[in-house]
Amino acid sequence: MNTSHAVRRRKAAVGLAAGALALSFGLESAGPATAAPAAARGDVAAAAKPTFQMPFACGTHWRLDAYGSGHNPALDIVVKGNTGSSGKAVYPGYQGTVARTYWDRGAGNVIVVEHGSGWYTAYYHLKDKHDTYVRKGDKVTATTRIGRIGATGGNSGDWAHLHYEQRYRTDGIPTEADRRPVHFDGKKYTGTGNTWMDVVSKNC
Repeated sequence: MNTSHAVRRRKAAVGLAAGALALSFGLESAGPATAAPAAARGDVAAAAKPTFQMPFACGTHWRLDAYGSGHNPALDIVVKGNTGSSGKAVYPGYQGTVARTYWDRGAGNVIVVEHGSGWYTAYYHLKDKHDTYVRKGDKVTATTRIGRIGATGGNSGDWAHLHYEQRYRTDGIPTEADRRPVHFDGKKYTGTGNTWMDVVSKNC
């Protein structure tokens, strides 16, 4: 086998693996799994990022996990000490407009909020039906309850937690391909395998 043929085969294998990973996160409902990275669509420099706060009540304590390369920069969040998170209220952490609410076989009940200038946040595995508290087009504040932590969807592992993402895209509602490193109160929480054991919400 010549070198160029071997390279093509490796690229094809990588593409198939990436597609399988995307499907495991339920992207078929959220948008095309093959969406181009933001830079490829002309978003060379992202607009100024909102000062996102944690999607929880002011003063509460949380554990954040970035996990492996297929998950980072998304975060899985539970209460500090993982003493039980099911039913805890979820907020947007910044004002915006509900862009989508839907059910996904992997992510469960999902809400996506638009915050302006191309920035969005996404919330997976919510306990209640996706449109229980808000619906598409609803205006929200940083402390509007949009859902509760749950364990819905095949990818939750029946473990109550919030899968949370910050996304950027200027030409439509973003998908997981448009995830950006998460910031809360101006501090970055990202990095494969990283865990933050006690982060206090300043969503006050």
